[in-house]
Amino acid sequence: MGGQYDEAGLDVGKEQWYCTHFLVDQYDRARDWESVRAAHDHTAEITSELLEAFLEAESFDTQELTALKSVVQVSRTIGAESTIERIRDTGIDSPKLESVIEAIQDSEQSGIVGGTAYPASVPNSDTERTLLESFGTLLDESATDEELDNAVAKVLELDLKNVGLGTLSPIFSLLHPERYPIVNDQTTSALDICLGIDIPEDSQRYFDAIEIFEAVRSDFGFRDHYRHLDNFCFWVNGATDTTEWYAANDIPNRSVWQLNAGHQSDGGPDELWPAWKEYGVCSIGWNIGDLSELTDDEIADQTAKYDGERVADYLRRFHDELSAGEIIIAKDGGDLLGIGVLDGDGYWYDDTYLDERVDEVSVSHAHYRSVEWIADPSRDQPRTQEWETETGLSPRPTLDRTNAFEELRWALANREPDLGDDLIKLERRSRDIRNSAIGPDKDWIEEESSSRIADYYWVKQNNNPAEIQGEYLEAELDDYWAHDLRKLEPGDTVIHYREGELLGSSTVSTPAYRISKDDTEYQRVDVDFERFESPVSFAAIFEQLLQDDYRFERHNPVNPQGVNQDYLFPLPDTAGQYLLEQGRAVADDNRIEDLISSPRFTPDIPRGLYYPPEQAAQLTAQMRAAINSGKHLIFTGPPGTGKSEIAEGVCEHAVMNDAVDDWIFTTATSEWTAYDTVGGYMPAQDGAGDGLEFSPGQFLRCFRSREGDVVNRWLVIDELNRSDIDKAFGQLFSVLTGDSVELPYEGSAEDGPVRIEWVDDDIGVDERSRIAKSADRYPMTPSWRLVGTMNTADKASLYEMSYAFMRRFAFIHVGIPRARTEEGYAKQWLFDPGYESDADPSNYAGAWLAAADLDEQEGLRRTLENLAAPLAVLWANISTHRSIGPAILHDIVTYVDAYEMEGGATGTALTDAVIALVLPQLEGMRPDERNALLKGLDTSRERLLDPNGDEESIASGRTPGLETERLYRTAEDMFGIDLTDEQDQS
Repeated sequence: MGGQYDEAGLDVGKEQWYCTHFLVDQYDRARDWESVRAAHDHTAEITSELLEAFLEAESFDTQELTALKSVVQVSRTIGAESTIERIRDTGIDSPKLESVIEAIQDSEQSGIVGGTAYPASVPNSDTERTLLESFGTLLDESATDEELDNAVAKVLELDLKNVGLGTLSPIFSLLHPERYPIVNDQTTSALDICLGIDIPEDSQRYFDAIEIFEAVRSDFGFRDHYRHLDNFCFWVNGATDTTEWYAANDIPNRSVWQLNAGHQSDGGPDELWPAWKEYGVCSIGWNIGDLSELTDDEIADQTAKYDGERVADYLRRFHDELSAGEIIIAKDGGDLLGIGVLDGDGYWYDDTYLDERVDEVSVSHAHYRSVEWIADPSRDQPRTQEWETETGLSPRPTLDRTNAFEELRWALANREPDLGDDLIKLERRSRDIRNSAIGPDKDWIEEESSSRIADYYWVKQNNNPAEIQGEYLEAELDDYWAHDLRKLEPGDTVIHYREGELLGSSTVSTPAYRISKDDTEYQRVDVDFERFESPVSFAAIFEQLLQDDYRFERHNPVNPQGVNQDYLFPLPDTAGQYLLEQGRAVADDNRIEDLISSPRFTPDIPRGLYYPPEQAAQLTAQMRAAINSGKHLIFTGPPGTGKSEIAEGVCEHAVMNDAVDDWIFTTATSEWTAYDTVGGYMPAQDGAGDGLEFSPGQFLRCFRSREGDVVNRWLVIDELNRSDIDKAFGQLFSVLTGDSVELPYEGSAEDGPVRIEWVDDDIGVDERSRIAKSADRYPMTPSWRLVGTMNTADKASLYEMSYAFMRRFAFIHVGIPRARTEEGYAKQWLFDPGYESDADPSNYAGAWLAAADLDEQEGLRRTLENLAAPLAVLWANISTHRSIGPAILHDIVTYVDAYEMEGGATGTALTDAVIALVLPQLEGMRPDERNALLKGLDTSRERLLDPNGDEESIASGRTPGLETERLYRTAEDMFGIDLTDEQDQS
């Protein structure tokens, strides 16, 4: 993948940065760089030869400059014949000119930029002399970089008619393509739209522009050859409609919807996602009737029996806030299923629609929206939560917005390049559907406003709450300044005030249009409204809005006596951003209050894992007791016992509770320090000089999001004791037992050093509020847990764990069930897919089949039927000297399943599986024990077919059927031993 945003050198918005990275990747897929470069080099050769002819003739007058300008421009601008005519107009008799003319005639197209075909002008002999000297330097292969820059600067200082930077910079770039970029309308407009970068177009500031181009080239992985970047700008701005939809869809400021594909009681994603795709819909549960016929209060009353306020909010959003043309992500918790665009049909109610169309399960969904599902990722990818990027997908909310779509799209396109076209099609369909939805039926107001001075606005809605419900602003169509909605532009932010409270914010989605009601003309703009989690009281923000930095000279929403009574007021950026921060701060206050008491958790053994019933019951009881007594957890045991899966399963259960937002999975290494866990100083990202700022590590990201919001993300650390615990966690010992910690780093706010704060009922309400509002104070609450795993077999690479650290955790041992009975029988029943018992699952085979995709189960079942006996004997033989967990046996089964699909025999496949998956587990064993294990791998052993059966359930002895000669040769090479000699001597 390309670089991460945290490593960016440019000061651009995150969404712009990731979207542009995505576009660069798509450009590279669409364009053959070698062909682009060949066309460039062709024009470069023509340009160099033409200039050499001018220098040899010591002539660089108006005709020469006009000819040079024509050669650089694509031949279709004035035509190849006209270009040749201008070359002949120079009157220079030179073989080089004839060679240039021949090259133009023989090529389908020359030139690299567009532009006007106006003749150029060289005003005097001093100018001609400067041109000859400067281009002589630019053609001199021995010229230094300083000499080249001085030559370019001299040319740019000249007064040349009809020749500006848009013509000269392509000439410089043709001669030195790795040093000089092209600065013209194509490149500056493309970079302005995509990145919001203002490229200087003044000839005297060309070297300032070069610095920006160098940063763009570095950030987005463009080749050193500037034609790569220049042609990308042409691709987005001219060859495709990319900049059109980029601007229309407001990429830098938009958020997109994410919707869970149902609950397991409705069949879950396995059933609903295929149905959504087939029928072009998305849906949501909680059938309380047609939402179009219910008021907000009725929805609240009807959902009280569920999770009241949260469910009511989901339903209101689904009915009121989803709009035609918006992008929507289907997800399974925190994992991506697909991406589509909401079409123009709007909300509809049908309590039987999917229930009649989905077999096997009962689907209780009754609320629907039509969706054009466009991007359908492969199921072969790792879970989205395991991607090394911020996807913005949260397991907890059923329906929510995310601002991280561009990063998700960039990561997905890198994993599945074939989805690139679909991921661009999303934008075109979003634009087209939205334009269709707001298009010809609206009477757009063409007159421009003369009062636009801001990007933020305050609207007072005491008398018109319907505007909030309907997501629009409306005022009489007159000349009064407070009614002038024409000044609002799509993308502007509006703060909504009503009866002493700020209710939320919205984004303007349409220009102003005209409507008529009761013979009166009104103007209206549509907005996308989002409520604050809790309203902000006017008293809390009143004093701040009276400060000079938060006011314009006139037309302010607040005066010393209170709220002004007009409708719409402009806000300075400082005031608009402050009010949004207050909305988030109230949410943070409420979030902390939600977290200070830990709910009861009841995790179970995850699907896909099997333990004998007694062990399963013991593990379940242990982890529930530990987690509900306030302890952090560490699962210990040999490799392959399912420790990591249980740890993740605990977190997957936890995020079903409102108190837990998400969870983070990471793997410890011996190189870990407090910088990885706590954080440290990094170069400032705001472009303000060479300053440093604190960047939080894995641990602190559990308590605040990148945007500074209070969150509760549990942390899973796999292979915890591979790290040097004291080095990596020293500063965290105290906070893990309920004490706050001051870190040796200065924060970005005025509150002093960065702190990790323990927050519970003993901390006063006011102090809890102060902690919530300070971005440099990271609140750990009783609802948070750290869940670790330790591989107790890998002693060689493990650090000692101090008693101080161990006291903070409850340790739960996940042992390996016995692979053979006391009599030495192999437990074949564990791997037999036909075995059934009262336990669910009945054995390993049942667990593995339940976790497999439907289209894989039949083949996996056949493999298990063939492999149950040899696998059981193999495991029993291995366990005589080395304990390995059932996860390794599962890997063997899937390996053999894939191997046999390629036509291999079971014995051969099983031997290769042992070589690939078992032999590496023997590293670190004592040589005599390892050799004994290897020589006993293919030993015959009787098998138990039913743990509760009589002697008839004991099957005769058999071997695993390994190809021992090949196995021994490989083991000898791997471990530097000689098994054959030992065997012969015995």
